[in-house]
Amino acid sequence: MHGPMGGSSYTKSVSNLVRSIQSSTAQKDSLFEQARLYFENVDKDKQAYLEQQKKIKSLEDALQVAVAKNKDILVKKLDVARRDLHKDDARQEDMRILRLQNVLDVCSKLLVLCEAENWKKTQVNSAKLLGTLQLLSPGEGVKLAHKNQRLKPAYRGVLAIRLLDKLLNDGQINNQYINERYQVNLRYSEKEGDLTLYQRQVAIPVIMAALFQDIGSLHPNAQIILKGEDGTLDEFRLLDKEDRLTLLKINHEQTLHFITYGLGMQRYVGNCKAERTEFAQNEKKRLNFIRTLLISALKPKLGVGNLIKAPQIYASIIFSSKQNHNFFDLPKAMLIVGKAAERDSISKVVADSLLAIVGHFPQGYGITYIPKDDDNKSIDRYEYAIVTGLNPEDPFVPTCRIVTRNLTFIASGQVVSIDKKSNLYFSTTKKKLEKISPARLQEILRKLASNFEERKELDIIPSYWNPYGFFGYKKLQNLWKKV
Repeated sequence: MHGPMGGSSYTKSVSNLVRSIQSSTAQKDSLFEQARLYFENVDKDKQAYLEQQKKIKSLEDALQVAVAKNKDILVKKLDVARRDLHKDDARQEDMRILRLQNVLDVCSKLLVLCEAENWKKTQVNSAKLLGTLQLLSPGEGVKLAHKNQRLKPAYRGVLAIRLLDKLLNDGQINNQYINERYQVNLRYSEKEGDLTLYQRQVAIPVIMAALFQDIGSLHPNAQIILKGEDGTLDEFRLLDKEDRLTLLKINHEQTLHFITYGLGMQRYVGNCKAERTEFAQNEKKRLNFIRTLLISALKPKLGVGNLIKAPQIYASIIFSSKQNHNFFDLPKAMLIVGKAAERDSISKVVADSLLAIVGHFPQGYGITYIPKDDDNKSIDRYEYAIVTGLNPEDPFVPTCRIVTRNLTFIASGQVVSIDKKSNLYFSTTKKKLEKISPARLQEILRKLASNFEERKELDIIPSYWNPYGFFGYKKLQNLWKKV
């Protein structure tokens, strides 16, 4: 009916991005798998290093008191031991650099996907990436928690840099590191694929902090709390207070450890001493900036940690891993962010800024609405639309792409703003359709719902719809194209 199922080239690129951040592969080459391997081996590597140092010290002591005939043998053994230590140091350093380069590559890909050569196009690209991530989540099902867990980090990364842009434009950022690198006319790259100084030294570190703010939970000690000694517990269950506090402590400490030692600073390539010094200073500042973001996120209030804390709260609702997750609750995510601001858990300025960006209806959410005729009068039926635009003028009035017309799915509907009087998410609007006969409402539902047999016993006037199945068709995936 809608052509072949599968992913468009763009949807595939987003899926590949998600897999490169977190997946389960034989190669263990996703960023999160690399972090898990680091945590699993760091103590063993440290112990091996200490034992090798002890061996070298023992050989050095023996050499001091050795008789002449034994000295040559001891010198050779000492040389071998020192070479082995140096080789192991070099191996671990190469692995660290490789991990860091992989992280920078993935962050760059995310940045290129969600930004463009100016602010306006960047908003479209960011809406497209956020919406695609949402539409890749089935919204229900047995493995929903695991799927949502994989989609969440990239989503946080996009929100964090859009939030930073908004705060910079409003003059709300007083962080010296950021302000020294921000120039309005040099914010975006003119050439696709190239990155500006700001993007390299500010945007990518912010994305890194957003991606990795929970990476410490992959440490073996954290995994025991989440999955139990034998790995059989449900990691998404509700933890008791003691376990939760212990997990938070481990996560914070090990996240900082991974960022500092597991990734660290880039290696200078070249022969210029002055360049080397400047490069090292810039790398140290970059690393300290990421650490500041992560540390400040614990108690952000007015600090720079709000940049990753507010998106973390929001994304935890959009991509919930709770057993009672309900698609209907997604528009309540910003209400929860607002409550966090009321408790001083995050800055109210930041919460308001995030609301201005995303509104109450998240990108990719399925809207059911009452259409109007040429005289602007409501028609006695409802149609489907999908939220596709950031920065709504009114947070309760989402910018959407129409995806059905006359109860028929279409691939190139108009972009409209759907107000509260038309949006069936609001109970007062639903009452307008209660005058329609149940038989007619069943007929509408039968035409629009592919799973009608499952849904016919549910709400006959739906508050929303789940577009996951719709988005499975390749030709229906370009919801952000100009019509």
